[in-house]
Amino acid sequence: MAMTGFLPRSLKFRLTSFVVVLVLAATSIVTTLALTVAERDMKGVIGSQQINLLSGAAAFIDEQLKNRLNLLAALAESLPEAARRDPEALRQALQTHATVSAEFTNVVAFGRDGELVASLRDSGLSRSLNVSSRPYFLQTLSTKRAVIAPPLRSRLSNLPVVLITQPLLDKKGEVQFVLAGSIDLLHSDFFQQFDLLRPGKTGYLYVMTSDGVIVNHPDKSRLLGHVASRSGTDQATEKALAGFEGWTEAESLEGDGPGIYTFKRLASTNWIAAARYPTSEAFAPMKAMRQQAILLASVCAALAGLLAWLMVLRFLRPLETLRAHLGDIRHGHADLEALHVGAKDEIGELGAALVEDVRERDAALRQLEASEKRARLIADNIPALISYIDKDLRYRFTNEHYQFLLGVDPKSLLGRTVNDVFGGEVDARWRDCMEAALAGQRVHVEREGEELGRYMHLMVDMVPDFAPDGSVPGFYVMANDITERKMAELTQAASQKRLQLITDHLPALVSAIGPDHRFQFGNAAFQRWLGVDPNTLPGRPVVDAIGEAHYAIAKPCLDRAFQGEVTSYEAKAKVGEESRILASTLIPDLRQDGSVAAVYVLTSDMTHVKAVEEQLIELARRDTLTGIANRRMFEETLQQALDRARRRDSPLALAYLDIDHFKSINDTLGHGAGDDVLKEFAMRLTASVRSTDTVARLAGDEFAIVFENVLPPDEATTLAERIVGAIRPAFNLQTGMLPVTCSVGIAVHAGPGENPAGLLARADAALYDAKRNGRNGYVVDERPAGPRPVLNPAANRAASANR
Repeated sequence: MAMTGFLPRSLKFRLTSFVVVLVLAATSIVTTLALTVAERDMKGVIGSQQINLLSGAAAFIDEQLKNRLNLLAALAESLPEAARRDPEALRQALQTHATVSAEFTNVVAFGRDGELVASLRDSGLSRSLNVSSRPYFLQTLSTKRAVIAPPLRSRLSNLPVVLITQPLLDKKGEVQFVLAGSIDLLHSDFFQQFDLLRPGKTGYLYVMTSDGVIVNHPDKSRLLGHVASRSGTDQATEKALAGFEGWTEAESLEGDGPGIYTFKRLASTNWIAAARYPTSEAFAPMKAMRQQAILLASVCAALAGLLAWLMVLRFLRPLETLRAHLGDIRHGHADLEALHVGAKDEIGELGAALVEDVRERDAALRQLEASEKRARLIADNIPALISYIDKDLRYRFTNEHYQFLLGVDPKSLLGRTVNDVFGGEVDARWRDCMEAALAGQRVHVEREGEELGRYMHLMVDMVPDFAPDGSVPGFYVMANDITERKMAELTQAASQKRLQLITDHLPALVSAIGPDHRFQFGNAAFQRWLGVDPNTLPGRPVVDAIGEAHYAIAKPCLDRAFQGEVTSYEAKAKVGEESRILASTLIPDLRQDGSVAAVYVLTSDMTHVKAVEEQLIELARRDTLTGIANRRMFEETLQQALDRARRRDSPLALAYLDIDHFKSINDTLGHGAGDDVLKEFAMRLTASVRSTDTVARLAGDEFAIVFENVLPPDEATTLAERIVGAIRPAFNLQTGMLPVTCSVGIAVHAGPGENPAGLLARADAALYDAKRNGRNGYVVDERPAGPRPVLNPAANRAASANR
């Protein structure tokens, strides 16, 4: 039998020990629980008994005090009238009452001034005693009722006493004298019956006031002292002084151990009757029962152990047979079939399971060998150096790539250190990484330099091999030669740097935006234009960089661009302190699957271009000679004015006019003088009309004026007179003063049914009438539009020229 120290460690011994311990623990727990419940119930019974006992003792003390109160009251009632007036007669009367002398240690009488006037037992201090300041005396005077005073030390006998007072009233009900009977707390039999009721042999009863002053105690030296004067107040006494009545268990502060404390307040005075029953005495029977129960549990455990030993010997006999067969199989004396012991119980199933486990283990070993072969084949064909190095920095595994990359036989590395294989320089260069891996850190590092006589850029990963206990017996190494990839990356980086340099110096914003509408790239123009550091753009939302207003314009175009469409938009933005017009073109970066990886945005400042366009548009709408509106602007303005007149239902008029005999001016004075006349004519027209009116030169010497909000019926006529009057003063030309006149035709808008052409035809007809009337005048057509044919202004002008 195998031994460990002095204790056998066979299965039989362990099972038997388990049964013994289990039986012992079970019996001990059951016994302890039963005794605990019994002890708790016993505490309740003892507490109830103590309450009943103390209630009787308190009732006895109350009865004693009540009897003495009644006796003193009877004495006061029986005193003759002479004793109520004369102190000497009072003293003689007191001595005649033998019953009072038996119940009280002494009976004295005090006058209203507190002076002692009579005493049942005379004393040397009788003539000098005054109690006028004593609380019990004052309370008796004020209440005119009997008072049980707190315990005190008598000034007559120097003994601890309790005084009972009784007022002696005259016929008017006023206090003449105060009788006081004293009870000696040391020698009287007042607490004799109370003390005999003590619980047990070492328990005791005592009485204290609600203030903690001891009235009665087995230790007479403690009388009149405070209950906490020696060692403080225990928890039970504190509860009693706070008003608690009943029983409780607490630890004594005087070193007497725990005890059961019982408290009962007296009905006749503020005294508390108390009892202490030591727990050790109260539960002595329970302690004996506990010892007997433990002994009985030990005997039961020993018998159970013996029975368990015999049963285990019988039950484990097949297991011993199975163990013997296993030894024979290990030494080659039997095969696996010997494990079938033939038993139909769990041991037989164990033998069959062992057979299956051994066969499965053999199959697993074969699979492991095949897996290791595959792993070796994979490792040998990976284009990287793969190895395992133990904590002594010795190679324990290497793949065939060592032969291809370094020209070193991988098998020759096994068992050798890194220093042995590659030399001290290589070992020192990689020492920090290997120590970090052995310390449990995963290492990833890229290094370039001379390795075994050639320039290489290696990417090395070292992965620690953690044992189940957390230690690191070695680490795995995978080293890749990334020299070619690094060269390609450097080339690409140089290309990207050139591209960055170009984009940073373009006079435009160049950026890349991801599908989440966050910047991926931005050029230096962001700093120059928007004050945004381009280095902070990657990952930043577009709305944060360009603002919510600009983003609201750009977002629909961004969404379309991420659907694969090239889009563009224009928006106003604040660049520096100036408002600029920015034109952006969005180009999607399409992947092969049709998705959009990013959108490239090119934003140009179109402010100058837009200004030039606006200038060109403005020039196209102005007459180059006179600076007023030309025919194109006139047609736009007339249409807009008619639309407003229809919407607002407001009147409108159109003036059509030309310069009288302008052809003769050109023929006689030349075209230069004619141009000066046209410019002066346009200037006078502009000055003579309202700021809301539009003056336009249609062609040659033909002009038109659009009047809005013309008040009927006379304002059109007033405007025509003002125009003709403004032209009549002679023109100051370089050739001298030249009289110039004009003819004006005004047509008032006839209503919603009239279009611009019809209104212009009516104004031209009115101009024709003005010329026919002799020129240098005007005609106003205020008639509504009717069937009158639309006249050709050109025909009218030809007819006018003929005239």
